[in-house]
Amino acid sequence: MICPNCKLPNVAVNRFCAECGNRLPDPVAPPSPDDPTLYYPSRPSQQPSQPQQPPQQQYQPQQPPPPQQQMPPPQQQYYQQQQQPPPPQYSSQPAQVHAPVPPADVPKKKSKVLRWMMVIILVPLVLFGGALLAMNFLVIKQANRSYTLGDRHKGEEKKVVELDPQGGRLLVNVADGDKTQLWQITPDSGVEDSYRFVNRETGDAESLEVIDDKVDFNVGINESAEDDGQLWAITNIEGDSYQITNNWLGDSKALTHYKETYRFLRMRDSGNKEGQLWKKIPAKGGGFYIVNKRYGDGYALDAVYSGEFLDKLKMGKAGKYGNQIWLMKPDGNFFTLTTKQHDTEKKNRSLDVDPAKKEFVKMAQSGNYSGQKWKMIPVSGEYFRLTSEFLGDGKSLEAVTFFKYYVEMRKASTEDKGQYWVIDRTN
Repeated sequence: MICPNCKLPNVAVNRFCAECGNRLPDPVAPPSPDDPTLYYPSRPSQQPSQPQQPPQQQYQPQQPPPPQQQMPPPQQQYYQQQQQPPPPQYSSQPAQVHAPVPPADVPKKKSKVLRWMMVIILVPLVLFGGALLAMNFLVIKQANRSYTLGDRHKGEEKKVVELDPQGGRLLVNVADGDKTQLWQITPDSGVEDSYRFVNRETGDAESLEVIDDKVDFNVGINESAEDDGQLWAITNIEGDSYQITNNWLGDSKALTHYKETYRFLRMRDSGNKEGQLWKKIPAKGGGFYIVNKRYGDGYALDAVYSGEFLDKLKMGKAGKYGNQIWLMKPDGNFFTLTTKQHDTEKKNRSLDVDPAKKEFVKMAQSGNYSGQKWKMIPVSGEYFRLTSEFLGDGKSLEAVTFFKYYVEMRKASTEDKGQYWVIDRTN
């Protein structure tokens, strides 16, 4: 069929022009199943039946067509047409939409949820106006098409998923057009309604995958293979927002972007900043809670006593914790700072400026070190700044907020905005 707008030839089943997107005239008669020029994608659209429209025929895999069958032009597109009945299904040779050929010795993961159970759940939701709308994401089958994966966090609209090629893990960063932020989304030729994500930096040799590490929530890049963990479903949930689930895990978990807030301590240029204003609150049994004006009295200076950030300093939610109760011991014109818990357990550790990274502070072995000698400089009312003998009055202890971003598989929910993905084509 010839597009009346751009004059590009289109295959008979197209409703819109593959080049310009202009709606094509309705065909005079349905195409013959024997027409060797017909071509259909490997994943037909699935839509509820419309009144007075022929029912969708069930697709039955058949033998590949004769070699003389003509394949579509490079600009062939895959479409999901809302409110349009699907075309009759005919056997056709599936197009090879990605490479390379998977290694023969790579085992294929078994799906944890049967796909027919997913259909049973989705169909009633679609028919009765459920929150999830079963539809395919528009993907153009051209190797030069790239997409970004953004999210809907408030204030984070300009951030997208980025690949760390060395670590093989996913990050979230400000969109800058770098190849590590660009993804090719390719329909899988063998599995219906499934897509493979390939990063432009690493190429077709590696695909986005749920890592089989017994916890089933880590996502990274792995060698492309015939693997359910590398096949993804894309479901529209609201407007231009999509939920991305994995064939291996089923619909129970979805690709999720979330951030955690950390309130760490740093030595910064002295100034009239709320993060540098501190006050003491007496603790029962001796010692003080040291709180910060930026975060209020609900957060107290906390010496991390175990775990990932051992010996680092943060602002933690105030409670009756020994590592938040500080003992201020005089030392000449200065004083040293240790916690009640460190002192009780004879850990012999004090608050110290890191001599190698002077911006950082930590709990270190107590000793006659200038980085462990602190001074309170009054500012206003009960508030004061904390400076060290090592760095002088020009640097003050400041509470600073940092964000750490994660991309992983979490329990699927349409209420979680971290699962609202915006898939934008960049070229």
